[in-house]
Amino acid sequence: MTVYGYVRVSTAEQVDNTSMQEQRRQIKGNAMSHGLAIDRFVEDGGVSGADPFFQRLLANNVTLKAGDTVIVAKLDRFSRDLLDALQSIKACKELKVKLIINGHGDVTDASNIYAQLMLEILCSFAGHERRVLKERQKLGQAAKRKAGGHLGGSAKFGYAIEGTGQAATLVAIPNEQAALAYAKEMRATGMSLRAISNVLKTSHNVIVSHEAIRKALQGDEK
Repeated sequence: MTVYGYVRVSTAEQVDNTSMQEQRRQIKGNAMSHGLAIDRFVEDGGVSGADPFFQRLLANNVTLKAGDTVIVAKLDRFSRDLLDALQSIKACKELKVKLIINGHGDVTDASNIYAQLMLEILCSFAGHERRVLKERQKLGQAAKRKAGGHLGGSAKFGYAIEGTGQAATLVAIPNEQAALAYAKEMRATGMSLRAISNVLKTSHNVIVSHEAIRKALQGDEK
């Protein structure tokens, strides 16, 4: 029998030691109240609660067996998807694995009627919270993009990244912008991307791959 403590923070949340440590503290306390000791902590940093619970466990090389116990600090650390939450609880019951969620007790215990009711209600709210968070992210990204902010990853040809993190912005590189404008004109005549790449080496003294040109022109071609 193995007792697991499951800890998670998502990509939309700050992945910091304080959050993880607080979850571990709550899990240890919950384990003690059930006369258990944690054998292993499973920690997911930057992982969405919308991802299937058992899939997250497998990604951490955890395969639950009969007699195992999983303890989670909060409902939304376990799952933010109502269907997956209920299916995961059902799977735990069938495997004879205990799932203890702080504040709800063993939700695989058929006699824990109150916990079952509260779990279904709260899972619905957790799913709603995820949708609201996703919408806020979308609006925030749109606002940042409109203001010239950088959303992550490498800059497309024609731009450079200035600053880091939330302060990162995209700044146009004049000679690359001129080369890009010429590339658009050549592409409009039907010239291949590889040919355009070769032309830019001599016309604008710019070395750029055909793939970088393709990405830079995305949105301009129908």
